[in-house]
Amino acid sequence: MSFELMHTSVPRDLDGQSGFGVAAMTRDLPRPLRDALVAWSDGSELDASADRAISYAICQVGGAAWPVLTCVTRCGVDWSGRANRVAHHLVLEPGDRCIDGPIALARAFRFASEVPEVGLRSPPMLPRIQSRVDALCGVDPAWLELVADRLSTAEAATVSVRLPRGLDPLALLAAVTARIEPGRRWAVQWSTAAVVNAGRGLPSIVIARDHDAQALDLSLPAPSARAVASAPNPDASSTHPRQQVVEPVSGRAKASGPASDASMSSPPSSQPWRMERASHEPVASMPAKPWVPIALFAAAGVIMLVALGLLLW
Repeated sequence: MSFELMHTSVPRDLDGQSGFGVAAMTRDLPRPLRDALVAWSDGSELDASADRAISYAICQVGGAAWPVLTCVTRCGVDWSGRANRVAHHLVLEPGDRCIDGPIALARAFRFASEVPEVGLRSPPMLPRIQSRVDALCGVDPAWLELVADRLSTAEAATVSVRLPRGLDPLALLAAVTARIEPGRRWAVQWSTAAVVNAGRGLPSIVIARDHDAQALDLSLPAPSARAVASAPNPDASSTHPRQQVVEPVSGRAKASGPASDASMSSPPSSQPWRMERASHEPVASMPAKPWVPIALFAAAGVIMLVALGLLLW
């Protein structure tokens, strides 16, 4: 079953403590998972200008990987007069994972925006999911393909993007994840803020802060495909395999056959592989003078006759 946990400041939490703690959670929530979610509830997703942040990440605890949707919302002041926030975590079981990915559920689920009633709860009721991709005004569609491609590669990395003013981050994330293969959508982590509690070894996409010089600025035209292919990837240790075009050995050998007029007309300098091939192939030994082996055979015959005469004598 799926679980939820709400972390906020209350006079007395489920452990009997005052201040920030677990105010509500699903019964039978595994203790290692509970502790990990509490550690994710520090409000680091919120900056000075944001009142709400939604993220999706893989929580790797207890030898298992738990998909977690998190919404952190400012909720006025607490019982002591200090600024308060509520972090609402939704842990999803396999049967609750829709084909559209976590972004579809994040847009439909009703996260807590105020301090909840303290206590244990039954498993959460999940909304009915409807596929939805909004039109993005002011974003070059080529950006969506580029970002989706980076998140789909084998190299795990965090992609930071800067959005045009006024664009809903969830709309952008939905458009990007819609271009990712359905089987990989639940493996891509994301956040509407600059911070995500990312699981190890998985790609992530976050919304950049203003001072992030490495962010992709989606308010600008997308670079050409040639520029993207030739640009080095700072997160990868080597060139992407799809950028290395290697001709198969069998294809080269076929082109070098005697029936190929193109290979016969090519200059020797353009076919160094032929020289290398010739240097590794055995060459049959051909005598320089044809009478030499005949003379050697005759001499050997004379020697055998003399030896046979000596034995008979």
